[in-house]
Amino acid sequence: MIKLIIADDEYFIRARLSKIISEKRQNIDIVSICEDGEDIIKCLCTSDVNILLMDIKMISVSGLEVSKYIFENKLNIKIILLSGYNDFNFAVEAMRYGVFDYLTKPISEEALLESLDKCIDIIETSKSLPKDRSILLLSAFFKKENRFIKSKDIHDIRPLVIKYMSNSDKESYINFIKDNVKDIIENYNAYTLYKFIYEILNSLDVKYHILKDLTLTQYMHNNIFKKDIKNLEQLENILIETGIDCMSLNIVSTKEQLIGKQILDDIECNFCDCDYTVTEIAKKLGKNPSYINTVFKKVYGNTIKQTLSDYRLKEAQKLLRRSNLKIIDIAAECGYSDIFYFSKRYKAKFGYPPSEESLKQNL
Repeated sequence: MIKLIIADDEYFIRARLSKIISEKRQNIDIVSICEDGEDIIKCLCTSDVNILLMDIKMISVSGLEVSKYIFENKLNIKIILLSGYNDFNFAVEAMRYGVFDYLTKPISEEALLESLDKCIDIIETSKSLPKDRSILLLSAFFKKENRFIKSKDIHDIRPLVIKYMSNSDKESYINFIKDNVKDIIENYNAYTLYKFIYEILNSLDVKYHILKDLTLTQYMHNNIFKKDIKNLEQLENILIETGIDCMSLNIVSTKEQLIGKQILDDIECNFCDCDYTVTEIAKKLGKNPSYINTVFKKVYGNTIKQTLSDYRLKEAQKLLRRSNLKIIDIAAECGYSDIFYFSKRYKAKFGYPPSEESLKQNL
């Protein structure tokens, strides 16, 4: 859990911020709600804190003074400052103390959550980063101006990797590696590239147990970072060769792989049916729902329900971008009988409602 402190001298602002975060971000634990900088400093002495969300102007000790305290004591805390003033001088001084973000009141829910998500992404990434020179090595592949921009969400790549492995689809796997590395180099940072490598190898281990008795970090060090990698092509080749070596283990498709592929094919054919469920798939295959779900997750690294949901939402996104259908009709086309539930799931998946997808295409 991410530990967070909220601080503002206005009760209603504190209450609103607390309500939004509690309802929208279950991965955040609000450890304290303060009304003054002095209370914050006392809390920092007794609690572990990851993020500090505070007003810049408070009664006795200001947000800038707290930021200075954190900076001078080298505390590893991400600070988001709130202000009623859109004052450039305030922002400059805040940045001197390593403040992560600066939000002007009135703060929209979207801006607040976006700032928190960026903080969390950096915090979570840093937890999994190696203590050796691997990030420095990867940083050399990036242009200086690209090194510290946002990270990319790569949590959904495992099902794809396992799918390519299960089908011995070398061409798709090779293109997948090259396209993603190219995208990360052009648009993201070294942390994202590290996470991508980590997740590729983790996916291969789920299916083929490539780590043996090593940890994933040890495996990466021995098989990637210990080597003298001089360019991106070498790095890509290591990932490609490792995957293709694993594919060679697919002498014949196992019973589980065949069942997994049957389920995936069935999802692609029937996702538009709003009554389509895991139970329905199990009946077709003459299997127990619990059994086919276990098999599918083992083969693709994801549940049938999640895969069905992801497939429906991605198809809906395509229709929103390429057709003139109304949102309610697109929802129905993709297996959603409830437009409000569809909008909720769409926003949870892509970070914005389906109505914004339509607006983006019209800009």
